Amino acid sequence: MTRLAWERYEGNDVEAVVAMLINRERPNSVRITPSRGDGGIDILERGASENGGDVVYQVKRYTQPLSASQRDNVEESWTRLNTDPRWAELDVQEWHLVTPWDPTPEAEAWLQSLDPSGRAVVWNGLSYIEGLAAKYPEVIDYYLEGGRGRIEAAYESVVALLAPAEATAAPDAPSVSARLSKALNVLDSDPHYRYEFRFGQGEPVSTVDRPNLVMTWIQSDGTRKKWQAVDVIARCAVSISERPIVVTGTVKAESGSDLAASLQDFVDYGAPFASPTGSFTGSIDAPGGLGGPLVDAAVRVSVSDDDLGADPNLILSVRTAGGEAIAETELVRTERSEGRKGLRVVLKQKNNVFTVEDRYTTTGGGKRQFRFGDYSNEPATDVRHALAVLAAATSENTVLVRRKGAPPSSAHPDPNWNFRFGDEVRSILEGVTHPVDALARLQQHTGQIVRVPDLTQTTAAQVAEWQRVASILEGNEVTATYPDGHALGVELSIRLETVPSPLFIEMPLEVTVGGQKVSFGTAVLTIEDATIIDERETDGGFLHHFKIPDQKVRFSLPK
Repeated sequence: MTRLAWERYEGNDVEAVVAMLINRERPNSVRITPSRGDGGIDILERGASENGGDVVYQVKRYTQPLSASQRDNVEESWTRLNTDPRWAELDVQEWHLVTPWDPTPEAEAWLQSLDPSGRAVVWNGLSYIEGLAAKYPEVIDYYLEGGRGRIEAAYESVVALLAPAEATAAPDAPSVSARLSKALNVLDSDPHYRYEFRFGQGEPVSTVDRPNLVMTWIQSDGTRKKWQAVDVIARCAVSISERPIVVTGTVKAESGSDLAASLQDFVDYGAPFASPTGSFTGSIDAPGGLGGPLVDAAVRVSVSDDDLGADPNLILSVRTAGGEAIAETELVRTERSEGRKGLRVVLKQKNNVFTVEDRYTTTGGGKRQFRFGDYSNEPATDVRHALAVLAAATSENTVLVRRKGAPPSSAHPDPNWNFRFGDEVRSILEGVTHPVDALARLQQHTGQIVRVPDLTQTTAAQVAEWQRVASILEGNEVTATYPDGHALGVELSIRLETVPSPLFIEMPLEVTVGGQKVSFGTAVLTIEDATIIDERETDGGFLHHFKIPDQKVRFSLPK
């Protein structure tokens, strides 16, 4: 492409185009929207330097040697970056001045003098920008050469190209391929989005797992059940702000209904919600001409995981009034949203033992919702720690929170735990603590991870067996009694003619936990005053049935 005469373009256009070129080259970079000045940052890419530090780009419209006032502006941007408290947490290792003018040696030396600390200060001039312009010509075409109008005019024809074929048309592969190729060529010059096409027959595959997928448009032939889908994929992080997908419309909800309450929660705290089919009417303005009216539709609003705040991994701990540590567990901040009344934060225990949802109003008040989760197949020791935190989180103790990786001394009290669980929650907590505690005790004696099974499918007899084996492994002698009217059956490798008293039998020590079988070596079964009432030969040896006067046997570890 020919060189651009940057000097003939308006300064704001120059900065917009250069910024978009950088965003395309660095797709994870983001624009900084000034609230009260940008603080010396136009574009930020966190963690992008070679040593993991942050990279900052300051874009200027200068197309000629810098005047004294322009140098002052650059120095002011540099100073703001290093003094603005909003950027105090950044670890800036690279700072780029980007402008369509290549510096002289004197100008380069001046720029380097801004930072004597050894951080990388880079002047990306005209040669750099021209290289990006050649690499991404669609950006230049869209912003500077009228491409925006051509693309928008072509969007309508693209939708027509993708419409289902007429019922009388032969759906041969060459014609379908030609239509899709034409559509791809039309949309390939969109600088913000990439479009991928899928087609098939039967039930449409509505979504695919693709990085940066922002929307899927589906059109179906109800008669032939043939469908075409267009996946809209953002080319870089700023695509959705440069060309957003905008949905407008109205949700109908009866006063006092659950939907009305969910909508109010969304307005007040930004909480996610989903409406039933038929409750939403409106329209969608989307790239690629893929928008249009929405009638008898449903709407679902979710929370982005891009705004979880710094350090979402937390440690929740409980201490006595005297400062003694009782228990601790790890939480993860999974959602954060904001509405008209205040802030909403969702914290989930890392093994999904419980979730708490906080709402903080702008006036300083707040409330907490608590719910148990499904922690089946999670490590028993981790689950026990979480349950211990809940059991100890009473008004007599102090519950503290800190960032994961920070020292315990940095923890601060969490006042929202200053409440008592109701009887129902306490009953659930007590009911699950006993089996989980038994499994955690077993874990102390094996390298195999003991996982909590579905406790709703666990019997009291299974829990009692876990507790007996745990007690044996802890060095205790455990007594068991067989029921009246039964005999004790033991398979041995030899036939006993007489029964010594006491009789010691070494046997495998193992338990079944859900779908797991966990082995702990062997235990010794001790029988006293036994009488043989029956014996028979088996494939593995001889099965003996014993009668014992008190019906009791003892289990212990081998000595």
